Parts: sequence; C-alpha cells; structure tokens
Amino acid sequence: MMTISSGSMSDNNPTREAVTCAIRHIGTGIYSSGKIRLYLIQKGYPDDVAEGAVKHLTETGYIDDMRASRKVLAARSGKKQESRQYICKRLLEAGIDPVCADEIVASLGSDTDTCLSLFEASFGAPSDDFYDREGEFLKLAALRGYGLETARTAFRLYLGK
Repeated sequence: MMTISSGSMSDNNPTREAVTCAIRHIGTGIYSSGKIRLYLIQKGYPDDVAEGAVKHLTETGYIDDMRASRKVLAARSGKKQESRQYICKRLLEAGIDPVCADEIVASLGSDTDTCLSLFEASFGAPSDDFYDREGEFLKLAALRGYGLETARTAFRLYLGK
C-alpha cells in the first residue's frame, strides 16, 4: 500500500481519506483521472476533495492518463480502428485529461494511414472483386469516423497494394 508523505495531508484530512478510497478502488487496475474523480464524487466526496485526491494520485504516479490512454487505444485497433476525431472523443469519454488526449491524438498516424489499416485488417489482401465493392469499404470507414475523401484515398491506396 502506498504511503502518503505530503505534509498537507494529515491523518484526519478528507483528501487523505479520498486517496485511500481511490487506491482501494484502483487496486492493480488502470484508471483515468476522470474516472477516479467521478468515482470519488459518487462515493460522496466533495468536488474539491476528489480533485485534491486525484491530483495527489497523479503526482505520485498512481494514476497515469497516458497509460490509461494506451488501454483505450489498444481496444480500438485492427478491425476496430477509428479516426483521430473518434479516438479523441473516446479518450475524453474514458476520463482522460484533455491535454493528454490531445497529445495522444497528435502522436497517431494520419487518418488516411489508419483507414488503410482498417481496410487491411477487415478485408485482408486486395483482390480483383474489391473494385466493385467500394461502397462497402466507404460505409465501414464512415462508421469509424473517417470522412469520404479520406476513405476514398485509403481505398485507392489499398487497391494499389
């Protein structure tokens, strides 16, 4: 169990209690700062106490939004690949700090590249009959947040392989 050495956290401090509550909830799992903040608020801690606990846990490395982001990204790759806009939305919904979400999205490949990866994962190697199935590819891309031009460019690249 983690010890709290901060001089501002006395034994009867509500923030210390919130930190302990969060640590029990986190265990060995990976949670974002936003999810832990929400958990503490739902447990009845005031906003400022929940915020202080999350700040402390982030500073000590117990909560790491970059690591939590990688967990979200791992679930949205291959056949589940999505556009940068959709990934950003998912990160924010997962409680990732907006600054961290922006950093993660900036590090991703272009939408054309990830859309091409989506096509490769979903359809395998291109074949001659795919020329007539462009609509199927574009529909899949649209469902994953890719724009029409991006999807068409990725489709042309896919067929060129």
